[in-house]
Amino acid sequence: MQYLLKITIKDTNCWRLIAVDGSADIAHVAQLIALAFDYEEGEQSFTVNDKNISAGNGGRAIRTEELNTFDYLNLDTDDEFIYQHEKLADLKHIVRIMKKEDHLFCLLPSCLVGSGLLPKDTTLNSETINNYLDSDDMQSLDLREVTNRLRAFGSKRKDVNEAMVSAGAAPIVFKVGK
Repeated sequence: MQYLLKITIKDTNCWRLIAVDGSADIAHVAQLIALAFDYEEGEQSFTVNDKNISAGNGGRAIRTEELNTFDYLNLDTDDEFIYQHEKLADLKHIVRIMKKEDHLFCLLPSCLVGSGLLPKDTTLNSETINNYLDSDDMQSLDLREVTNRLRAFGSKRKDVNEAMVSAGAAPIVFKVGK
């Protein structure tokens, strides 16, 4: 499946609408969310139906469960879950499934629309974000730049075997015999 995710930072007017592939793993999708806001690397997690799900560090899977596909979470249109970044404990990100379809008519991954460029070189919390959004110093969100970050990371993990081994799984070995 393919998804349109609306990620809103609670108590702010800052949000992004991104398109992701459900066959991408959980750690990969979490990093796409982080890239949509230009966050630095750090451990990430989802809270789905009151269950905390580890989602890697900077797109790298730490545990093999983080390599489950996003589809594995079994989310439907209008479902919501929480995205959390370890370095942004004061920010709560509410993710809502806006669309879930076999095929979206847009390139994946991409940021289709959003609001609120985040301030740099400051502690991010709802107050600093809102003050920045209300200031004359605020700059416009460049959707092309956000989409370029997402596409540079890719719609799916390309190194699945390597990721599984680094997350603790045994390597896949094929033997060709007589």
